[in-house]
Amino acid sequence: MKTETMVQPTSHITRKHITIFVLVYACYLLSFFSRLLINPIIPTISVDLGLTKAQMGGFMSAFYLGYVLTNLPGGLLTDKLGYRKVILGTLLALGVSTLLFGTVTSYNTGFMIRVLAGIGSGATFSACLRAIFEWFPKNKGMATGILQTGTTGGLLLVNLAAPPFTEQHGWQYTFFIMGLIPLVFFALSFFYLPNPVQTDKPKINSTPSTFWRDVLSMFKNRNLVLLGLSGFFAMAATWGTASWANTYLNGQLNLSLVTAGSWMSLYAIASVIAKPLTGSLMDKFQRKNKKYYLSALLLVLVPALMWFSRNNSVSALYVLIPLLGITAFAYSPVMNTFIGELVPVEKTGAAVGFLNTIWQLGSLSAPIGMGMILDTFGNSYYYAFSALAVCAFISGMIVLFISLPHTEK
Repeated sequence: MKTETMVQPTSHITRKHITIFVLVYACYLLSFFSRLLINPIIPTISVDLGLTKAQMGGFMSAFYLGYVLTNLPGGLLTDKLGYRKVILGTLLALGVSTLLFGTVTSYNTGFMIRVLAGIGSGATFSACLRAIFEWFPKNKGMATGILQTGTTGGLLLVNLAAPPFTEQHGWQYTFFIMGLIPLVFFALSFFYLPNPVQTDKPKINSTPSTFWRDVLSMFKNRNLVLLGLSGFFAMAATWGTASWANTYLNGQLNLSLVTAGSWMSLYAIASVIAKPLTGSLMDKFQRKNKKYYLSALLLVLVPALMWFSRNNSVSALYVLIPLLGITAFAYSPVMNTFIGELVPVEKTGAAVGFLNTIWQLGSLSAPIGMGMILDTFGNSYYYAFSALAVCAFISGMIVLFISLPHTEK
């Protein structure tokens, strides 16, 4: 390990800083790559394992079940262990769990492996963010913005890589090979990701009692609770779509897994473009109008989902897929900025943990919920995606009841 040779974090970007950022970004991207790896190839897995639609959704939801268990105390865990240990633990958990999933022969075993993968990833965001804040104090805005492209970057890569590899080698070997990637970055991070200089100095960190007291106080913040509920339904719409769209394209439009993956890559590219655009436009709105802007971004997802639910034309996908990619993610950076509007700076960490836990419950509920709808209504994707449209509508309506303070935080 190269933890002895430490570089003082400064505003000057050195080769060392670039190395650190690449390793942190890789961890964040791979956390999404691994959790989404199952989505574009679940039709093949379901045939081999004889899964119902609800069980297919269960596989996709299982990761989030484990994730929410460790997401809330993730900031506290990062404070206690340091971002380096958390990132190493995340990469090891992702690699091992992905490899193990390639050996699955039953639903119950696969479900448990996916839950364990989620448990190992719950503190990823807080650890990566902590590393960014400590090593890029003068460039943290730009660095954080680039870091968050890992969400859709993982979605893009998994749709480009998994379907063709599965078509040629089978889904088991896809998990075996893809599981090696986090382990390679585990080795690289072990040797090249240092502890920060500050770890040698006394720190004032949140104690467990203080942290949990701050979290519990969030329930008394009406506006924060409303933001949590809005995010719950928004995440259900976004990740329900990302989870089931490949299967819909494969089953309803009779596209191959590779072709469906190519379309969903376009979906991911569109979402990458949408995020910085809508985030930058946020600054153009007066404070009192920001909630209307967020509400509008959420409500435009409703007609996009309804169109998707009824579409039977491949040619329409040239317009529909980019539109869906933009509308499914456009609200995300704007919703995140509301956190800073609603809580004081010193409680931001607890607020992020509180909200992200509620939001990820939406990500957990949607895939398995859609599977149950498909089983109940005879594989009707119209009802399944219509349910997501209802979620987007509810999310957009809830935002209108949020009252932003009149003064800047």
